[in-house]
Amino acid sequence: MQQRLLSMRNSELKEILLKCGWPVSGTKAAMAEQIQARVPQSRLTVFQRASSGALAPAKMQPTEHRILSLDMGIKNLALSLLKVPPNDLPSGEALLPEILAWQRFSLFNFSPNSTMESKEHHSPRAVEGEKFDFSAVSLSPLATGLARHLVTAYKPTIIAIEKQRYRTMGSAAVQEWTIRVNKLEAMLHAALRVLQEEGIWERGLICSICPQRTTAFWLNRYGLLQGVRTGSATKPLKVKLVRMWLADGNAVKYDRKNDMITETTSMFIKTSARPKHTVEKLDDLADCLLQGLGIIRWEQNRLETMERLQGGNG
Repeated sequence: MQQRLLSMRNSELKEILLKCGWPVSGTKAAMAEQIQARVPQSRLTVFQRASSGALAPAKMQPTEHRILSLDMGIKNLALSLLKVPPNDLPSGEALLPEILAWQRFSLFNFSPNSTMESKEHHSPRAVEGEKFDFSAVSLSPLATGLARHLVTAYKPTIIAIEKQRYRTMGSAAVQEWTIRVNKLEAMLHAALRVLQEEGIWERGLICSICPQRTTAFWLNRYGLLQGVRTGSATKPLKVKLVRMWLADGNAVKYDRKNDMITETTSMFIKTSARPKHTVEKLDDLADCLLQGLGIIRWEQNRLETMERLQGGNG
């Protein structure tokens, strides 16, 4: 496989890396080495607590993948839950993941009523942002409560958390609100890890996803990146892409009898009649859906790449 990879052009190696959601950087030899190392490894393998107390790949992998994708925020946290049977992954473009949950909310007024599950699940509550000091002591119960709620209410096999940046839009300054969200992100990762190690979340995988990688993958796939020079310019393009998927039904499906999901989808479909500031709020919802679907497509592309490289087909 290595010789075959080294015989490819740099552009071909970069295309494989982009299509599989891997970092696109380094020399030709480094890119070939990365592909060779990553292509046999499924990004959907779940882990469980081993007898030693450490985490190890689960002996029984799930019969269906439930991918919970989070676009991080405190006042604006968005999530989507997607379901796909593992046997559907090698089926190419025919794959149609199902949206089981899709919503945006503030952690300050997060309630069980906003989830797909019954009210017996208790979710974290916090005082209003103006009265919240955002110290580690104050944020920690919010993070642990959220982690426990995500695991018990949505029963995910994979939780994908958008990786936060310390600077926004190329600014040299680090915004105070960015530090707060970064702090919550780190706490959430730690809390989910503890739930795994304690066996409360029996089988699962936590992954951190670079948002620029997700954006580049989808916008390149649909030829929407030409002429785009800033991150803010990609926001309406991502919303446009999700709106197109919901209209044609070729990329994702959902239960139209689910009021919570249809409420979210209607926000995209009726966007043209809404004011600009309302349209901008759809960005978080679009991001979490693109991230979840990206993980599925990346795994599909990995399987196709492995088959092509091992089979000797161009």
